Amino acid sequence: MQAIAVAFPLWVHIAAWVLGVALLVWLLRTMTWDDVFIPGRVQQILVAMAGLIIIWSMRVEAIDGLAMHFLGIAIITLVFSWQLAMLMVSVTVLALAALGIVPWVAIPFTILLNGVLPIWAVWRLLRLSEQRLPPHLFIYLYVVGFLGGALSVLVVMVAKTLLFGVLTDITWDVLISEYFRYTLLLVLPEGVLNGMVITALVMFRPEWVATYSDARYLEGR
Repeated sequence: MQAIAVAFPLWVHIAAWVLGVALLVWLLRTMTWDDVFIPGRVQQILVAMAGLIIIWSMRVEAIDGLAMHFLGIAIITLVFSWQLAMLMVSVTVLALAALGIVPWVAIPFTILLNGVLPIWAVWRLLRLSEQRLPPHLFIYLYVVGFLGGALSVLVVMVAKTLLFGVLTDITWDVLISEYFRYTLLLVLPEGVLNGMVITALVMFRPEWVATYSDARYLEGR
């Protein structure tokens, strides 16, 4: 694959920065910080962010801004809940920018597209499963954990393809051939990775997983 440079209109960058900063301010004002400072939670957060930095650093980028890599979003969303997951992604992206892996101008795009969007998708899937499906352990592990991981990659790649197709001069043929056609190569492995980690945590450290409850998924079965 040949590297392709991309330029967004100035208003797009301004809008992304405004939206990203507004989201960060809202998160900091509305989060429940008591859950962060329970014993051992800070260490878990730091380890999880270190893991994100590592897997997001292992990326392939044929078109500027369209990096392909594992996300791990379903894991941090289910383990830490959605607000803390968004904050963790924001800090992770800032660290990647400091390391020179993510361009500074791309910080808000990366947070919004690689973080906020898939976190929202996983959280909605969790809520739909709680409302529409039986409270069974395998529903949590396979529908939310495995399928949530696969869905997180799918929504990111679809959104990026549409965004770049509409707002840049790159042709749809190039976007499909150089980026979107590789979606299936990431969707299944992402689902397996997230499903395996969530399964292991539920089996051995269920108290670490904020969205899991023995009372809901195990008692009376």
